[in-house]
Amino acid sequence: MELDENDKNAIVEIVAAKYFSKKDWKWISLKKDVDRIYKAFDDLEDQYNKYPYMSKDWYVENSSTKNIHMCTKWNELNDLVNFMRSDSQYFDFLVHDNKKMLCITTTSEILSIEQKNAISLARQLRYNVFVFKATIPERIEFELSQIGGGM
Repeated sequence: MELDENDKNAIVEIVAAKYFSKKDWKWISLKKDVDRIYKAFDDLEDQYNKYPYMSKDWYVENSSTKNIHMCTKWNELNDLVNFMRSDSQYFDFLVHDNKKMLCITTTSEILSIEQKNAISLARQLRYNVFVFKATIPERIEFELSQIGGGM
């Protein structure tokens, strides 16, 4: 069976997620879950506006959504959300080991101009960026077996 680019991209994302999990890194898929970061940010801002006697940093540090955005300070979360709103489409994962990192998954050696620009912006915000490249075959072989029985 021939694999198209969408198939290959899905496979490399699965391989990257498995790699992060085996390393015990915290991670979130930006392709699937970036809206959860935005919602967490909006909810924290609403909480602060309703109860401003606690600092915004306190709300971020004590939030139940900290595992989603991986931030501990308000400015850090605010910067992340602003960056994600403009450039999240160029990254596949937000990863945390000792530091937050952004990851691009690919099957190609070549990054687009837009990806390179987004990497530059991310590095200006002091994010580590890495590219997770996997070699995926053009074809995948499979076998279909019929199990008899039934009516």
